[in-house]
Amino acid sequence: MQEWGYNELIEYVEEVFSNSVNDGLNALQAGGRCLYEFANVIEEGETEKTIFYIFLALLQIDKGILSARIYEEVQNIIKVFDIDNFVGELGVDDAKDLSLRIESLKTKIKSVEVTG
Repeated sequence: MQEWGYNELIEYVEEVFSNSVNDGLNALQAGGRCLYEFANVIEEGETEKTIFYIFLALLQIDKGILSARIYEEVQNIIKVFDIDNFVGELGVDDAKDLSLRIESLKTKIKSVEVTG
């Protein structure tokens, strides 16, 4: 991760999402704003992309909905996720945290409305 620390990226995604909701956007629109705001981050590498999409999906799910675009990305991430591919870049603790978030997402994604 070139410019972002693990927790820094998570906090910034959460801030943009929360500010968007506070500005009156719904969870789908807030997710769209995050996609726009973090377009360059998503392109930086697989680690940044994985962290971004997993955390954004969790934020939307907490609001009771998940966009189809984010759902598709997350499903692809879940299929190929291997913690060992992230330990070198994130360190053991952050890679474990990411793995736990993905496991949580696997459960939560089954009971949320996917739309758009």
